[in-house]
Amino acid sequence: MTRKSKQAGGNMPLTSVEMKKYSVGYGTTTARLNAISQYTFGDCALSLHLADDHPVATPSGYIYEKAAILEYLLTKTQQLKKEKREYEAWLRKCQTEENEKDERKRKAQVVAFEEGQKVVTEKKQRVDDNPLKRTSYWLAEFQPEAAIASNSFNIPPKRPPSPNSQQPLCNKDLIALNLIRDTGTHVICAVSERPITTQPAIALVTKKGALAEVVLEQVFNDLGKEKLCPVTGRKISKILQLRKGGSSFAASGGSIEAKTYRPSMT
Repeated sequence: MTRKSKQAGGNMPLTSVEMKKYSVGYGTTTARLNAISQYTFGDCALSLHLADDHPVATPSGYIYEKAAILEYLLTKTQQLKKEKREYEAWLRKCQTEENEKDERKRKAQVVAFEEGQKVVTEKKQRVDDNPLKRTSYWLAEFQPEAAIASNSFNIPPKRPPSPNSQQPLCNKDLIALNLIRDTGTHVICAVSERPITTQPAIALVTKKGALAEVVLEQVFNDLGKEKLCPVTGRKISKILQLRKGGSSFAASGGSIEAKTYRPSMT
């Protein structure tokens, strides 16, 4: 057996440098995301800038600016109303077509019954209901229509979905937050005053209408999970787990790679 270099296909026609040069624009490209490309705690998850103007949190733990999330909810509500009108029109159309189908079936049964009762056996010429169908068969109203499936039109939801969690969301579900920032742009814990970056954080919700205090989860656990808010002294009614900031470390739990799929050179 000859050596590998002497066999067919034993030598690459292109060098590695030439392969990289000619493969630009082909194949799957993978890039590792750095910390700048990740979600920063305390930023609006919709507008992607500092949530300084009345920050609120959704039940799923995402932080938004109130103006941005309300504008989103208003736009989605108007869109859902339009989809609901289209869905109702589609239902009426389906009902009309079903009624017409039943009426044609009933007429066919009547004609079959009458022909069966006739004594005369001569074959009668069948006259079309609409004379245009014979001469203008290309019209849209004479074209065969596909059967309408029951699930061909999705039922619009009653509430607009959340931008990130896709859970139903309304204005009363928003929880106002008290975000305290340091001299920079980092949010700090309301108890320990430590910057919150990628650590798990929670919001302590007290009475209705009061701002929820944002503290580190580890600090709250070290205090013994008190029933009273360590900042305001009010009774805690709910503890909301907030979404932590992203990190470029592989063990952070989030996606740290972005892929672009393009045609391959095969």
